[in-house]
Amino acid sequence: MAWAGAAQAAGGFELITADEAQATAKAEAATPQIRTRQVPPPPRPNSPGIKVVTPNGAGTAVAAPVRIEVAFTPAPGARIVPSSFRVLYGLLKIDLTERLRQHATVTENGVVVDGAKVPDGQHRLILQVADDKGNTAEQELRIRVGAAS
Repeated sequence: MAWAGAAQAAGGFELITADEAQATAKAEAATPQIRTRQVPPPPRPNSPGIKVVTPNGAGTAVAAPVRIEVAFTPAPGARIVPSSFRVLYGLLKIDLTERLRQHATVTENGVVVDGAKVPDGQHRLILQVADDKGNTAEQELRIRVGAAS
């Protein structure tokens, strides 16, 4: 795993390409919108926890490049398996895992990545992790990139 400092020195890295953002936006626009209140499912017993530390302002615009910090909490008697960590992008679930891993620190405690270049707009990342008991967890991270309003 490369330390995120290398990404900063080079001015960051492209986490989401403009083409991926555009393809995802088209797919979402073509999908019928069902107006429902989004309530996260309750955590399954013994599933690991995933907490987004940064960015932490729901709906607040952030500037690119973005810092992403996520904390993992294992279930009692279990350990997080860092190699199980996955990152999927948007409705199309584009796998960004290897791209992110090249510039991130992924440990049993969580993930830290600096310098993630993301196009302006709304983005949805799906974060997944598992523990050594086979329990899995998933957390959605919504990021709005652009000028602060």
